[in-house]
Amino acid sequence: MSNLQPCWVISRRSYGDNGLLVELLASDVGRCSGVAKGVFRKKSGGSLAALLQPFNPLLVRLSGRSELKTLALVEAPMPGYLLRGDALLSGLYLNELVARVLPRFDPNPTIFVKYGEAIESLFSGPADVPLRRFELLLLARRGYRIDWARDEHTDAIAPDSLYYFEVGRGFSRLQANAPEGLARLAVEGSRLQRIARWHEDDLCFDEQGGVREDQRSFQDDLNWIKILTRAALSQITAGRVLRSSEIFRGIRG
Repeated sequence: MSNLQPCWVISRRSYGDNGLLVELLASDVGRCSGVAKGVFRKKSGGSLAALLQPFNPLLVRLSGRSELKTLALVEAPMPGYLLRGDALLSGLYLNELVARVLPRFDPNPTIFVKYGEAIESLFSGPADVPLRRFELLLLARRGYRIDWARDEHTDAIAPDSLYYFEVGRGFSRLQANAPEGLARLAVEGSRLQRIARWHEDDLCFDEQGGVREDQRSFQDDLNWIKILTRAALSQITAGRVLRSSEIFRGIRG
């Protein structure tokens, strides 16, 4: 690992008297941990600690044979993204997802690129679309891909039918005698078809003449995606509530 590779800081904490233990998402090795020493010593232009912040795109050189690497060199090729308010909470949620869901040393160029795109999107606009896209990508990587176009029997979703979702099973057609609890969670086939087009074709919901019919249906579709991705992610995280989600709910009341 002698070459510089792009990476993002997912989290960090103190290590010894003058160091940091940093969780990274790196392009070549995936999620990993590294130690940076002497980070608070002032050099020309400031300290290394100022660079090793979440949402800063970095170039790093990792060394060492053990799983805990050493950050031998750190450079910042461009300014970082200063996230505030809801964007900051959404960014922390993304980082916690990466730490909880991705295995260590499992590189995936698509996830690395899409993570960077998600952070850039949070900096420039609303959070819902980049968060939902990244959640779906992580789920697919872990074997929990949601098939929006077909039901559990691989039959095409019918626009005039109602469906309910079960993690690991997919969408099932709602029967007339279904329990009331399932009926409350039912989703229209026409909505699933819209989401399938958005997901498979990488469309924007608010694209002129595209998937979105109006602002209300746009937000409702995103809310349904959120419900289903959170249910699937709960399977991977063994039901543990992400701290960033708790913070967000606390602020929103």
